[in-house]
Amino acid sequence: MIPALAPDGQYGYLTQQHSYGLLDGWAIKSHTLVGLLAVTAGLVLRSPLALLMLPTLVWRLTSPNPAYWDTGLHYSAVLMPLAFAALIDALRKDIRLPVVIPLAVMVLMLPAKPLGDLATPEFWRVGPREAAARAALERVPDGVGVAASNSLAPHLTDRTRTHLAVRRTFQEHPDIDWVAVDTRDPFPAGEAAAVVRWAEASGWSRVHAEGGVVVLRRQTDRP
Repeated sequence: MIPALAPDGQYGYLTQQHSYGLLDGWAIKSHTLVGLLAVTAGLVLRSPLALLMLPTLVWRLTSPNPAYWDTGLHYSAVLMPLAFAALIDALRKDIRLPVVIPLAVMVLMLPAKPLGDLATPEFWRVGPREAAARAALERVPDGVGVAASNSLAPHLTDRTRTHLAVRRTFQEHPDIDWVAVDTRDPFPAGEAAAVVRWAEASGWSRVHAEGGVVVLRRQTDRP
């Protein structure tokens, strides 16, 4: 369905799956798999519902994209409901299973996950990086075409024509006249700095730079 809805009838993410991707990154992948088992104390394996997790695990583990390997992003959102459904199924079949073990593991893992950030003072403060991003985005006018970093783009989509700031974007969308990038954004790897170098070499002017966030404008005669 998704390729059918795309303007070009294609699904770009299919190109991110390669058999050789399975060979790399196991220091990170093993952490993800162990965490998936630990949060249910391994009981997930006692239910056939665990098989429903295999498609998601396969495409993540065979991808050469490191963003898919870790638990830091949202890609485990599909796995967690399935894992706990399998846990409940396993407990339903054998009430003698030690329920306290997965509960204890879950409590121990919470501080290391995003929910644990709620207990830190920094979560409730606007830090220098956030302030720099806000100041930079205020320089981007409404209604323009803009290429933005992965972390900045969501803050522009309600008022601009927003595209991901990667080099090929400028060939596919020639109406882009603004760039807003966070040079410390790790995704896509190296693209933010590369876009800044390309834009400045192409005559774009830097209108704002603070805290690693850079805004550039194309020198153009278009209205």
